[in-house]
This record gives sequence, C-alpha cells and structure tokens, in this order.
Amino acid sequence: MLISKVDLVMWTKNGSSTLPLVLKRIDEVIPEEFVNNRILVDDQSIDTTRDIAKSFGWKVFFNEAKGIGSGANTALKHVTSDLFISFEQDLLLAKGWWNKVPRHLKDDKVAVASGVRVSDHPCGLKKVQEYSTKRMAKMGDPFYGKTFDNTIYKTNIIRKLGGFPNLSVSAGLDSVLAYKVFSAGYEWRVDYTTLSLHLRHGLRDALAHYYWYGTVYEKLRPLLHEKKFGLRRNVLRVFVSPLIGLDMTIKEAAPEAFYIYPFIRLNVLKGILDGRRKYTR
Repeated sequence: MLISKVDLVMWTKNGSSTLPLVLKRIDEVIPEEFVNNRILVDDQSIDTTRDIAKSFGWKVFFNEAKGIGSGANTALKHVTSDLFISFEQDLLLAKGWWNKVPRHLKDDKVAVASGVRVSDHPCGLKKVQEYSTKRMAKMGDPFYGKTFDNTIYKTNIIRKLGGFPNLSVSAGLDSVLAYKVFSAGYEWRVDYTTLSLHLRHGLRDALAHYYWYGTVYEKLRPLLHEKKFGLRRNVLRVFVSPLIGLDMTIKEAAPEAFYIYPFIRLNVLKGILDGRRKYTR
C-alpha cells in the first residue's frame, strides 16, 4: 500500500500549555504534501486551545459527547482519506516518525501502526520507560506501545470494526481497540525504535497516571477477555521491583530508576485494588 494523502486528527481539552509545541512538531515531521485534512475535536476547553489550533490551520469541531472515545469517533466522522493519523495534545512526535511508522501499513495484514512514547522528564522515568520498551520489544507484548497519540490507521478497517471504543472509563481505550484489531485478524504493529516524548509535569504527575491506569483494570478486564484478576502476579511485581530497578540502574546508567520503578509498581497495584473495590461493589 502506497502512502498518499493522510488526514491528521486530534482530540483536546485545555491543551494550550503544550499545543503550540506539539502542532509545530507535527508540521515539521509530516510533509505538507501528504496532508489532506487537519481535524481537531475539542471537549469544552476553557483556555485558548481552539484558537491555537485554528492558527495552525486545523479545522475545529466540538466533541459530540465527552471523553476520549467520543472525541476520537467524532474526529473519525470527518476523515475523508484512506489513512489517518491520531495525536494527543501532549505528545511531541519523534522527528523520524514519518519515515519509519507509516511504511508498516504496506503490509496488508497491518491495520494500525505506531511508535512508542516515553516521558520527557524526569530523566530517571524516561530511562525506566526506555528499558521497558527494549524488554517488551524482545517479548512481543501484545498491548505494550498501543497508544492513540502517534498512530496511523487504515480508515476503512477502523470503521469496519465500529470505530474507537467508547467506554465509561477514559483509560485503556487503546488496549481495547488493539484487542478488536487482533480479533478481526489484523495486526497493530509497533515500531519500538521510534520514541516520541510524552510531555509530563514531573514524577508525581506520571505516578498519578500509573495509578489511574490501575483503577480501570477491573473495568477493562472483561473487554480484553482476561478471566483472572491476577492479584498474586501484581503483588509479585511489587516485591521484585527493587531488583528490576537495580537492573535498570545498571543497564541504563540511571540511579533514579532504583526507586522510580518500585514506585510505579506500587501505584499500579494500589490503583488496581482501589478500582476493584469500586467496580465490584
């Protein structure tokens, strides 16, 4: 499949602090001659998000409901190209993304392709995520790296699958879509050599997100056809996390990884337990 015109889509909510940098990078990475439409769906922002988007030439639409799932499906309705690329408002696209990721769609079996994102700071967290990326690349984890923020899709296949998941929770939609793609006999290919930067507000902000992901696990588990809760597995991960953190410290030359990785595992486990209590009452 030859890459011709693509549509660019994004969903936003109060993204003015990162949007100028993000949109500028997209313009630098995606060649103008390949861009058909720039479609931004905004979810009732109260800052200057919509004005910034318009100044970069994006067409702005309002989210038909609320949340990422609705925003993604609203954007999909306006896509007119055979391929489209989705971004999130806090993702700084890797400079080599265009030359690496879209080529995977030349394989007829591949419906979706993406790179990997790592946090821009603190450095220790970035090193932890880079270590995990190398490890998962070797293991071939079916869900690692599946995100909506630096991703190209075959439009007809996504529409055939019913569009993006629209869930009552706002995390894990990418994993659910990946499961739908696999179940339909297609591939979602991840280029582990392409690292985009997730613009974070520090370690506390990142740990809060890991906790948040944990809270929705119980809700997502049936959608991913995972029958077991896996409490023992997650507790074990916490216990062995200092050893893995030490390995990260040595291999990535990042002393902070020794304590950052255990904090990540603790926050994920706490989120899972809190989410389980919330959704199984």
